Amino acid sequence: MNANDDYRHDDHDEDDYRYDEDGCRHDEDDRRHDDFAAADAVDETDDADEEEDVLDLGLAAFYEEMDERSCREFDEAVERDRRRAERARIEDMRAVDRMQRGARRRALPSYDGDIPLAVRDESLHYHVQLCFEHEYTDAYIRNLVMQICRTICAAVEVMRARQTGSSLAKYVRPECIRRIETMRSVLEGNPDQLPAPALRLRYAPVMPRLVHAMMVNEQTLEISIHITLGATPHCGNMRLVRHGSRWVCDMIDLG
Repeated sequence: MNANDDYRHDDHDEDDYRYDEDGCRHDEDDRRHDDFAAADAVDETDDADEEEDVLDLGLAAFYEEMDERSCREFDEAVERDRRRAERARIEDMRAVDRMQRGARRRALPSYDGDIPLAVRDESLHYHVQLCFEHEYTDAYIRNLVMQICRTICAAVEVMRARQTGSSLAKYVRPECIRRIETMRSVLEGNPDQLPAPALRLRYAPVMPRLVHAMMVNEQTLEISIHITLGATPHCGNMRLVRHGSRWVCDMIDLG
């Protein structure tokens, strides 16, 4: 080592050196080398992360081993799947659009009203909901509700043996009349053997309170009706079907 080398070595001042944890001294060249090594390590880590983001199922190697015809058939199959998925996506979007347009349509028609009863300050409330688009007059629905009330009241009177089953023949089907007459035969039994609710059914006045009906289609009307026998509430179910211009009851159940 000559004097010039000694001069260049001694030309470094103390700030150009750094000391590690063991007290060893390193100059600026060593520091730059360490920085470059750290940067290379970061780049390798980023490359590894990018490789991990790709799901490798071995298809690339499989694709490379296929012949030209197989590759072409494979590409065509993939393209068909893509077109099929795109068509399915478009159909889903159209279905959602139809649902949204349907939700913006106006509500199905319904009819509400009150019918005064013969008893002072008493009235019957009714609600008739249609399950399809159609317009009925309020008078038509009102007359239909009154027919329902007359039918249920007449059925109770037949159960009490105050009327005959023939009085229901115009608006009630024969099989329903037979069931009502069967109930009448039960109520005509020994009063000492009947429960209290059955006895009230024999004597208490009947009064309709609420009619809630749903017209499923132009031929079928399903009804829930609330009546009172004296002070005791009862609920019943009816179904009317249309025959020509008349609505006829083909099911009645009074609890």
